[in-house]
Amino acid sequence: MGTYFIWSTAIALEAILLFRGTQTRLLRKYPFFYIYIGCVLATEIVSLFSYRFASDSYSSLYWPSEFVTIVASYTVLVEIFRCSTRHKPGIRRLAQNILLAVFALTVAYAFSDLAQSGFRSATRAIADLGRYLRYVEAGVLLVMLWLLARYRIPLGRNLLGLISGYSFWLACNAVNLAFLFRPSNELSIVARGLLPALYLLALIIWCASLWSAQPEPAHAAQNRMERDYDLLATNTNTILARSSHQIFRLFRP
Repeated sequence: MGTYFIWSTAIALEAILLFRGTQTRLLRKYPFFYIYIGCVLATEIVSLFSYRFASDSYSSLYWPSEFVTIVASYTVLVEIFRCSTRHKPGIRRLAQNILLAVFALTVAYAFSDLAQSGFRSATRAIADLGRYLRYVEAGVLLVMLWLLARYRIPLGRNLLGLISGYSFWLACNAVNLAFLFRPSNELSIVARGLLPALYLLALIIWCASLWSAQPEPAHAAQNRMERDYDLLATNTNTILARSSHQIFRLFRP
């Protein structure tokens, strides 16, 4: 009974999030986040009905939907970087390129074992991808939070709530993964049991912070982050120009 209550409550909160996002037009502002919520909502509805009325098909439906949800979750991280640096296009492009490269490397590493096994264990590859991406997201998010604090980047209430709920949910998953490989440990059982309830808390944070559209903070003048980026870009271009000149001199007859 408790499982179905948590499951149905999560579905209701996700539906409310999507409904309010459409009404307040925040869905246009944070499309990746709402796509992620929509993927989770669709997955949970299908899983709930298949688990209750067609239990034989539950596992065959779970892993493909889990893969879609994993990818959608990572796009939320990309959106957080994109929105946090909306007034800094150079930094935004750099962050997006790095995040996409990290994602590609993680997917390639996770599916390398699948290729070696002759593509006989897609379930294991998806599970590995989910685990690796959770670790990658946690590390990248810590760096992002450090950058936001170091350079005092102003955030609106909506974005701050989105980041808070995402950080909380990601931390819960990271702790759960830490205990996952110790199934005999009592803390592992407790962590897995609490995870659905903790997800409800993340949904509550998102519902409260994204219930209405809030004005964005005023854009400040060029700050230290932009100056550091400009300096890095200038130094990189100088080094590349010198290297190109040296290579040209070496091959010039």
